[in-house]
Amino acid sequence: MNKSGFSLKELLHINLRGIALIFKLGKKVPVLLIVSVTCVIQTYWTIWFTAILLDDVTTGAAQEVIVRDLALFIGGGCLFGVMKAAVDHYYFYLGSGIWDAANVHLNEKILNMDYEYLESENVHNKRRDLDEMSHTDGGGGINMLYWNLMSLVWETIDIVIAVVYMVQIIVKSGNAFQGSQFYSIGFILFTIVLTLLGMRQVNKLQKELFEINNDIIPCFREAGYYVSDYLEREASGKSIRLFHQQPLIWEHMKELFQKMGRLQAKGFKKWVGIDSITGGVKNAVLCIIYFYLGILALKGVLTAGDVFLYAGSLAVFTNSFSLWVSMLTQLAGNTKYLKEYFDFLDIPNKKYEGVLPIEKRDDDRYELEFRNVSFRYPGSKEYVLKDFSIHFQIGERLAVVGKNGSGKTTFIKLLCRLYDPTEGEILLNGIDIRKYDYQEYLSLFSVVFQDFKLTALPLGQNVAASMDYDADKVKQSLQRVGLGELLQKFEMGMGLQTPLYTDFDGEGVDISGGEAQKVAIARALYHDTPFEILDEPTAALDPLAEYDVYSKFDDLVGTKTAVYISHRLSSCQFCNDIIVIDDGKVVQHGCHEDLAADTEGLYYRLWNAQAQYYQS
Repeated sequence: MNKSGFSLKELLHINLRGIALIFKLGKKVPVLLIVSVTCVIQTYWTIWFTAILLDDVTTGAAQEVIVRDLALFIGGGCLFGVMKAAVDHYYFYLGSGIWDAANVHLNEKILNMDYEYLESENVHNKRRDLDEMSHTDGGGGINMLYWNLMSLVWETIDIVIAVVYMVQIIVKSGNAFQGSQFYSIGFILFTIVLTLLGMRQVNKLQKELFEINNDIIPCFREAGYYVSDYLEREASGKSIRLFHQQPLIWEHMKELFQKMGRLQAKGFKKWVGIDSITGGVKNAVLCIIYFYLGILALKGVLTAGDVFLYAGSLAVFTNSFSLWVSMLTQLAGNTKYLKEYFDFLDIPNKKYEGVLPIEKRDDDRYELEFRNVSFRYPGSKEYVLKDFSIHFQIGERLAVVGKNGSGKTTFIKLLCRLYDPTEGEILLNGIDIRKYDYQEYLSLFSVVFQDFKLTALPLGQNVAASMDYDADKVKQSLQRVGLGELLQKFEMGMGLQTPLYTDFDGEGVDISGGEAQKVAIARALYHDTPFEILDEPTAALDPLAEYDVYSKFDDLVGTKTAVYISHRLSSCQFCNDIIVIDDGKVVQHGCHEDLAADTEGLYYRLWNAQAQYYQS
């Protein structure tokens, strides 16, 4: 196990997987890398022809030979310079979007992962850390691997060519003086050892730099929360001003930014140290190189051109080798970020997805049953529902009532199979719902949750939840929920193409909370599913207004099954079946009249406590 915390096998596996992803995201990258190999010639072209021209001059070569070599020197240098500039430019162009392309995979994962992960703060933190990671010095993860990939290819080829010239020096030194080959080998080994010692210190500084970046990432996350998720929100703006929170928030943010400044300054010092050591080693090695090659030249072993050629190639080796080791160290440290990226993509969906098709019934006769269901959220030891049993059929009006936190919304999440029961089973037409095709099962339900969301997309797409939709059906759904006047207003402009809200489009329309609520209900009606569910989307309304929404929705549902969730009881009077949940258990089950007459029951106490709101 090396100091990066990964075995060599793990390092290779993770980085090769990263390279494969880069090739997938930028399909022209492999071709570009092959073409870029020719650009390595540019490094040696200057060295080769400068050495040739030196020999031409010192040996008195003909003018035509010197002109020919000079033309090749200039022409080839210009050609390879243009090629390298073009490759660099295109590689930068591809790299400018590499993180955005990699980010698409993360967003796709979010869209398709089990719902339980979306309620996990740990998963959200991992996702935010991956974003912040891309903003660290040099960009972590896929970014760093990409920007080092081409240089790694170039430096590797430079090193191979330089090694060939090192061997030539040993061979040419021959018997120039006693022990000359031994001295040549010693000189080369000393050059390599000096470079390695310098790189060892550089590696130490780079690892410390990675540790600093790791400390900065949580700071970026917290700063992002205050700047984007708190300060810019309208609701936060009210609290900040009414409770005079400005000093509190400013002092906390000032401490946070000061901490970030200290870490960044510390990181800058590491970079200065890295540059100083790298520069010092290069200069020392160059002095040794010229000293030893000068001795060989004085002994008549090397021509003036040879001295320049070998000095240049050894200088390239020193520079390339130090860069090569530095990049490998960076990539070893970067492997942690790469692994976090792939670990997120590899989060397994736990939910078993069956294959049974949902029975298509013309009469929509479906029966649902909770049989001895108990449930606790992942990571919790407390049961939200315990030994929960209920049976209802299509066409019924089921009200689920209870105090806040009694388990009502959890019941809906289980019904819609956003979660699976910890114990017990849920049956559809007598078959465990886990055996049905998951997407087909979800298509049975339309739900308007308390925390429903509309997107800053056109009105029609919001209602249909799709890019393509039946315009007439959308309009009909909007009219049915009482948005006919709003629709007429929109028709004077862009109609169903009118964007909701002004977040991203200046022509967008901001709608009220009540209108948004009706759009959400229209969305449920548009999908025309056997089960229509309202999970307290009217909690912000007063009891009478809530009753009005629920009763109108009940008329719209028609013969379908409707499930109403509320901690208020106004919505229960028109329901033929009511269950009362308390502390995760069904404590009462019946119709409104029977439950209201049971003076010992919870329903009676809740009803009488709220009855004043239902009497005009």
